[in-house]
Amino acid sequence: MCKQYETTIRQAYIELRSIYIGAAALRDEQLNPGRITVLLEDNDTFSVEGNLNTQGLLSGMAKLYHRLNLKDGTKLVFSVGDEGTIIIHSPAEPTPKAPEVAAPAVPRPQNTVFATKQLRHVHLETFRPENLNIWEPETETDVYLAFGVLQEFTDFQYCCGASRGLLDKLGADYNETSKPDAILIDRTSDQYLIAEWKKHSSDFKTNHKPEDVDVLVCWHDNEVDRTKLPPVVLALHSVAKKAAETALAEVA
Repeated sequence: MCKQYETTIRQAYIELRSIYIGAAALRDEQLNPGRITVLLEDNDTFSVEGNLNTQGLLSGMAKLYHRLNLKDGTKLVFSVGDEGTIIIHSPAEPTPKAPEVAAPAVPRPQNTVFATKQLRHVHLETFRPENLNIWEPETETDVYLAFGVLQEFTDFQYCCGASRGLLDKLGADYNETSKPDAILIDRTSDQYLIAEWKKHSSDFKTNHKPEDVDVLVCWHDNEVDRTKLPPVVLALHSVAKKAAETALAEVA
């Protein structure tokens, strides 16, 4: 029988879409940093891949959080199978504690741009970037690179850039407005999402309409008028800060 381990879901893990495997599992099972497959016990249809770092934090778990509806305080029991596969056993309910103000739910586009504009669904190869150093971006290109590092801590996966040729192939008409920057994949639903990159969220309204974009990826979210923004705003500076704080906490 495989040795079982237990980990507790914390609010920081929820925000980073990660679970903490722990030093014991890393040591006993000789798990190496890199890509890890996660399965559910007695469920042959579910699987998700994440990225395990040297501190034992396994990111890219948005699909797992969505499937199990994991909450702060939930205890996960897991074992390690063949080739380093993580097998999640039935999670226990979180231990009751004093009431807290609930964190706002992560917004989701009710009708994606793909649906409302009836874009053609063609197969798009997903791009997986190499690890890169994190820095304060000087241009929108830097925001792209930062997202390449941080995407595992979010609900979204980079698919490809939105070239004019690809948009024409999809049947997306952006002739009267600036074209978007990229296409993402929602990890929880596998939907394609239209995305735009900006250094600051306040830059979005200068050349884009909220109804033309599903997700705005920015470094700092400083826009006061939320009606000027798409349904989802992902501020990478906050994600980077939370990821760094969580990694340092686990090392300590």
